[in-house]
Amino acid sequence: MVRTVVPVVLAAVLAIIGLLHFIWVFTPWPMADAMTFTRTIAGSDDGEMPSGPLTALVGLALFAGALLTLMVNGSVPGIGPEWLRLAGMYGLTAVLLVRGLGGYFMNSGAAEEFQRWNSAVYSPLCVALAALAGTVAVAASRR
Repeated sequence: MVRTVVPVVLAAVLAIIGLLHFIWVFTPWPMADAMTFTRTIAGSDDGEMPSGPLTALVGLALFAGALLTLMVNGSVPGIGPEWLRLAGMYGLTAVLLVRGLGGYFMNSGAAEEFQRWNSAVYSPLCVALAALAGTVAVAASRR
């Protein structure tokens, strides 16, 4: 299961979230408008969409994390030395864990809708993804 289901689920979720970030460069979908988007997803009340280039960069990083997961798992051919891919996988685990646990501190001063969504979905999702990424990293370390 660790070599099949866990990495595929992790890569799929990271890719889907990455795709959402690319969509958000152009539109606030699935929200009706920019104000709803910023209150729910970005955490601000100003209605100003986040920077397009930075949002695309986050999307690219999420796609890279998905690809890295598949490379570390051996599902796709690896690029670069194995030790570097493994270090990247542990790095991905750390980033997701920091966002997940640190996300609760983001609630201070954020829009009320964002606080609810962040506490119920965004932060727990990041912690769960960190657990999956850590599982992939540890499994690869033992091979």
